[in-house]
Amino acid sequence: MRRVLRHTRRRTAIAGGIAITFPLTLMLMAPPSSAAATLTAAGTTVSVSANGSYTIDTSAPRLHFGGTVGVAVTNIKQTTGQDGVGAFHEFGFDYWAGGIARTSSIRAYDNSRVVLFSTTYQKAATNAYPFPALSAKPSLQHHETFGNSCFAPHQLDAAGDPGSSPYLAYDTSGSYLLSPASNFSTAVTKYDSTGALTSGISSGISSLPAGFTQRTVLAFGSGVGGVYTTWGNALTDLSGKNRPSQSSTNTLAKLGYWTDNGGTYYYKYDTSLGYAGTLQAVRNDWTAKGLPMGNLQLDSWFYPKGPNASWSAKGNGEYLYQADPTLFPSGLAAFQKSVGVPLITHSRWIDPSSPYHQQYQMSGNVVTDPAYWNDRMNYLKSSGVTTYEQDWLCKNGQPAFNLTDRAAYLGNMAKAAAANGLDIQYCMPLPQDYLQSTLYNAVTNARVSGDRFERSKWDDFLYNSQLVGSLGAWPWADVTMSTETSNLLLQDLSAGPVGVGDPIGAESAANLNSVAEADGTIVKPDTPIVPDDATYLRDAATPGGTMVATTSSRHGAMSAGYVFAYARSTAAPSPGTVYEAENALLSGPVVRADHSGYTGTGFADYQNANNDYVQWKINVPTTGTYTLSFRYANGGTSNRPLATTVDGKAISTLPFAPTANWDTWAVQPLTVTLTAGQHTVRATATGQSGPDMDNLSVAASGNTPGGNAPFRPADLGVTGTAYVFDYFADTGTLIDANSTYNPHVDYNGSYFLVVPVGPSGIGFLGDAGKFVSLGSQRISSLSDDGAVHATVAFAHGDGPVTLHGYSPTPVKVTAAGGTVASVTYDTATHRFSARISPGAGSTSSVTITRT
Repeated sequence: MRRVLRHTRRRTAIAGGIAITFPLTLMLMAPPSSAAATLTAAGTTVSVSANGSYTIDTSAPRLHFGGTVGVAVTNIKQTTGQDGVGAFHEFGFDYWAGGIARTSSIRAYDNSRVVLFSTTYQKAATNAYPFPALSAKPSLQHHETFGNSCFAPHQLDAAGDPGSSPYLAYDTSGSYLLSPASNFSTAVTKYDSTGALTSGISSGISSLPAGFTQRTVLAFGSGVGGVYTTWGNALTDLSGKNRPSQSSTNTLAKLGYWTDNGGTYYYKYDTSLGYAGTLQAVRNDWTAKGLPMGNLQLDSWFYPKGPNASWSAKGNGEYLYQADPTLFPSGLAAFQKSVGVPLITHSRWIDPSSPYHQQYQMSGNVVTDPAYWNDRMNYLKSSGVTTYEQDWLCKNGQPAFNLTDRAAYLGNMAKAAAANGLDIQYCMPLPQDYLQSTLYNAVTNARVSGDRFERSKWDDFLYNSQLVGSLGAWPWADVTMSTETSNLLLQDLSAGPVGVGDPIGAESAANLNSVAEADGTIVKPDTPIVPDDATYLRDAATPGGTMVATTSSRHGAMSAGYVFAYARSTAAPSPGTVYEAENALLSGPVVRADHSGYTGTGFADYQNANNDYVQWKINVPTTGTYTLSFRYANGGTSNRPLATTVDGKAISTLPFAPTANWDTWAVQPLTVTLTAGQHTVRATATGQSGPDMDNLSVAASGNTPGGNAPFRPADLGVTGTAYVFDYFADTGTLIDANSTYNPHVDYNGSYFLVVPVGPSGIGFLGDAGKFVSLGSQRISSLSDDGAVHATVAFAHGDGPVTLHGYSPTPVKVTAAGGTVASVTYDTATHRFSARISPGAGSTSSVTITRT
């Protein structure tokens, strides 16, 4: 006998988030049987057997998953319908687990490489028997997870349970990614006692209420980047989140000035001017120099903290969330009007002394009460604030651990922000916070690496940008200085916020103008820069090799790629003088010899997270440039940075990336200029215990140590013949797009623009004055039909723009809506340039042909 069930729409409201709708239609009932019931959708085959076993088989790539609920199932139902991801086919089935009725389902999509698992507890139950439990899964060589600590540091091939992190498995044969799709604050992925990979609710939650539903998503594909994109789109499609465009808010669109940790004016100001006066002076300095400041960030110093309600109580929580009256006697709104740009304001946890504990509903040391959030977001809106930054999510800013409070905290925050026209930045997030952001339109960006963006943060920034970007938010690297070209360039390539914190008068106008137009609009790529798929494979197999990270600008059928590549651990230059660590001055580290492969009589083992150091006395014969090569081992799963100084002067914080194990040694180089004679070199732990330090080699710099950075233009979306332009070297090369370009790069990095050579024979490089020379904010359209047609967009206040590119012959340049001057052609390099001045409008239509 066949029964037809009529399902109506179910709408579930998420606190502060987005309604989710599941329309289920055309339900075909299959009677229980001993044979497996099977459905196929877009090459994905799902089968469910009456004995409780289930399988998922995919094609292109061919992957097999299987598991069991451990008991017989009944009422196996095949249904079809559509949700936010798209049209689907689904098996639903009933069973009893631990004496409680459960209904579970497996959903496969017609047009997406995604499978959605769901399980519902019909009555209140002990938290047990998670679904799915995948006892069979592809044996892929590598996996990536994100640690349950601040900024969710990425981990390759780490042992143990994934926990609250998504779980990515990959190798050259394919990739898949498994994660929670609901209840992100309490959901975990872990291995059970049989080795099955399970997805459910943390054991810290003892029981689950009647009607509780948990969902899990499985995405699959051929490459790492593609699987992340498929997975992230599935989560935001399920929630209905509107993924923000790269310029959808002021913070995303405009160049900013930041006062957070690492910026010049973090808890510090010119005492002759006061705090507000100092920042007004920064703004005036930028204005006088024609620099395009678009927003200003106020960090935790701006509000009173601790029992004495003091702005300078750096280690305490908020007493009141409002501008400190001793710093802003006329209030925050008056200050904002005085600087004339929107504000970004920081927030942390609530101090135990705060009157908010008596006024509002709290959980832990954060407020969950919507009345608080509505009141404070309205205050920020009236004060000229456009972005609210919630910090300390991983530590002090924690609610009680239960099924509801973290969602109430973040959800009511998001709802109030959206109602007042503010967007939100997450800072110091845990993996579950990144996932939770998929529920809230207001969350547009998130920090992806530690305080003060610099060289040692590059790896974390790039890997976590993959995670954040896939989930519908834009990565924020954190403050840097405008004089640090590569750091500023990487901020720009993130396609997220760009912000600097230079002292008054110390800005690099050239670098800032390479990022933004005259009105502060950031010229950026379409997507965040992330490691390419080959880097994931190399880093898992042999840590410490070359990083190759990519992004692009797309203009219809034409795509331009941007590649930033750098060496990490490299071979030491030879010959050089070797100074053993065990013979150096040690403050904290101890000498050990319990690992193989060291030189001399042992190595120095750092003991503490801060202030431990190894200090060498070195001698060089002549004044010149030298390479300091630190030989080390790091058998951990994350960087162990050391702050290096020469003669007491800070030089750089070096990452000391993981090596394969504690018996595998690598070299961390540092290039410095030294005068003839004796010098003191110190390497100090900063934030976590350092690596095992074997020795320091000092050699005069000759050939720059580094490594090869292979990439294919075709993998960037460039077809046919490509022109690869080395930005810093100012050289270019023609290459078939399907061939591998294999440049040598050093520790400081190289930047390449990769453009197609179209039917015209021209490789158009765009605006020579911008890092992202073909960003849509500057080149709003581009085509090649035998002539290059480019629309150049001008912001208010922009002057002439110099376009450049490759051509085998000289070119003719014309412009409608503007004027052309200074057309040049270099017969040696085959490069041309042309200066385009704006007309009366905001765009100029440029045509370039060969002569």
